[in-house]
Amino acid sequence: MSSALTTPLRALLVAVALGGFAQSLAGSAGGLLAEDIAGSAATAGLPQSMLVLGSAIGALGISRVSVRTGRGAALAGGAVLGVCGCALVVAGAAAALLPAVLVGSLLFGVGNAAVMLSRYAGAAGVDPARRVSAIAAVLVATTIGAVLGPLFLGPADDAGQALGLPPLAGCYVAGAVGMAAAAACFAAFGRRTPVPERSAEGDPRADDDVAPTERRRDTIVGVGVLSLANVVMVGVMTALPLHLMHLHADMSVVGVIISLHIGAMFAPSPISAALVRRLGAEGTAVTAGSVLVAATVVVASGAASVIAIGAGVLLVGLGWNLALVSGSAILTRSAPERLRLRREGWGEVGMGTAAAGGGAMSGVVLELTGFATLALCGCAAAVVLIGVAALASRRTVIATRDSAADEDAVGRGASR
Repeated sequence: MSSALTTPLRALLVAVALGGFAQSLAGSAGGLLAEDIAGSAATAGLPQSMLVLGSAIGALGISRVSVRTGRGAALAGGAVLGVCGCALVVAGAAAALLPAVLVGSLLFGVGNAAVMLSRYAGAAGVDPARRVSAIAAVLVATTIGAVLGPLFLGPADDAGQALGLPPLAGCYVAGAVGMAAAAACFAAFGRRTPVPERSAEGDPRADDDVAPTERRRDTIVGVGVLSLANVVMVGVMTALPLHLMHLHADMSVVGVIISLHIGAMFAPSPISAALVRRLGAEGTAVTAGSVLVAATVVVASGAASVIAIGAGVLLVGLGWNLALVSGSAILTRSAPERLRLRREGWGEVGMGTAAAGGGAMSGVVLELTGFATLALCGCAAAVVLIGVAALASRRTVIATRDSAADEDAVGRGASR
């Protein structure tokens, strides 16, 4: 990247680190807070479901606003709504009103969308050959805050109660501070980055004429990979804190396991990017599905062991990272900036919609059948991911071979 981009990229990297901190800290407390208010494990998945639903809605809105105002301003606006969501959750916790907590979680999801869409902002304006590496760099920066967040579950809760707040509300206060700081950094990033230019005809819809068949296939496959991986991850991880508490694990142990999982979600991004360059995006997605299958089997077979669960969720994080990088690479290739903005938004919508179902299901399945069965449901989704990616990979190989044959025929005709 050019030196002219050093300052805005620095602001972006700080923003995602702060946003990742808020995202992981407050997000980890949602299920426990819901159970504490309602007194039922079946409600534990509802805050996470509302969060990912808010992420889906927010991603679409942020992508649309980005076309008009640029990425930085749109991301800052999303983060501000995340702050408002944290404040509403704190108020709901103080009044023991679950609906307020759920609406606050929905708004917090918009801030979550801003953090996740930042990976595309890092790749904007970068040479196509370097986009995957740029996405990986932003995800690595997210790791810093995201890993630290769950480690502050205990301290933030203690600080909140010392100030007279109800249990777990302090986690959302800390999340609001982190998200507010992220909003300021997103705004600084936006002041130094341009608004996407319209097409030569002045009509943003003109970009839709670019390789329509390839665009549709890439959109479907990219959204499918991202969505299925998110179903697995959210389904397992939403129920994890509650299951660990049922195993009498200490809150600090819960925080460490979640932090390790989140580290595995983001830190391996350079490795995932290297695999995309070596195996192709679809081939890396097949690898992601295979890792998720192994992970869910480990979790299911060791559901009564904290150590086995820790190992399993590390693999869940790794598989999710492989899917995130490969799915994002599929969505961002062969498309101009304005078209990519729309595709990126739909990718997050797919992730949010699929994960909302997984999050809502997790608490119910946990209460009715147990954590092992929940993990096996995730395994089934991972198998579907493998099938989608493998089929897409086969079609890509056939399309490439046919294209090469056509070019060879043209060459032979020209030589006559």
